[in-house]
Amino acid sequence: MKKGFTLLEILITIVLLTAGLTSILRAMSMGMAAESSVAGSENNAIAKYLAQEKLEEIKDASSYANIDSFVAPKAALSGDYSNFERAVTVSGDPKEVNVIVYWIVNSIEQSIDLVTLFANYDY
Repeated sequence: MKKGFTLLEILITIVLLTAGLTSILRAMSMGMAAESSVAGSENNAIAKYLAQEKLEEIKDASSYANIDSFVAPKAALSGDYSNFERAVTVSGDPKEVNVIVYWIVNSIEQSIDLVTLFANYDY
């Protein structure tokens, strides 16, 4: 009797290895996507915080007319948030304040904006 592998045994082995490797690679890909999703959620939460922080600062303005002084073009933030940019627009009466926070993920700019109205009720 001859010792060795038949062509059929080799083909079955190749199919099983291919299926196993495909499953492993798919699981790794899903794990990397989940990691990216967590980072995306973190950036989204930070952006909301930065926008809300600016709205709270505007809310503490000394007067209704002073709200206009918070208008700012898109500019980079400093410190721990240097990968974020923020812009503030104010329009109309009652004053509509729009705070937009930008950041980049995988070379694509992401943004979140918070909008609120301020009315002059004996400010």
